[in-house]
Amino acid sequence: MSNSPNLNSARNEKVLIVDDSRIMRDFLRKMLAELGFNNFVEADSAQDTLAKYISEQPKLIFLDIELDEDDGLAVFEQLLAIDSQVKVAIVSAHSTIDNVKKAMGLGAKGFLVKPFSPKKLILTLKNMGCEFKGI
Repeated sequence: MSNSPNLNSARNEKVLIVDDSRIMRDFLRKMLAELGFNNFVEADSAQDTLAKYISEQPKLIFLDIELDEDDGLAVFEQLLAIDSQVKVAIVSAHSTIDNVKKAMGLGAKGFLVKPFSPKKLILTLKNMGCEFKGI
């Protein structure tokens, strides 16, 4: 039996969306809602992300690589120090080879380049342990 949740159980898992842009947080939340997810927490800074991770204990995190004053990859490293099994997908408008290599080297489950398609989001969610039947 697989440890991965099926889509129905994943829908109830809390998702933390981290981006300094409200528009991008709304966009990602709507895309995830269309896939059945309905339990969201949002953050717009490194400090807010770490506080919400500790207090809310989300199962999945979508983390912008470039937050206003913060480096998303540094935030990812801090999350890993709290929980080495944290499931993070990096989101960025800038997909330099160095950023992708570093993110994947840290254990990111995906690297979504803005704007991204629903198909790419589903692939990333599968890499995060979510199963989708018929997709």
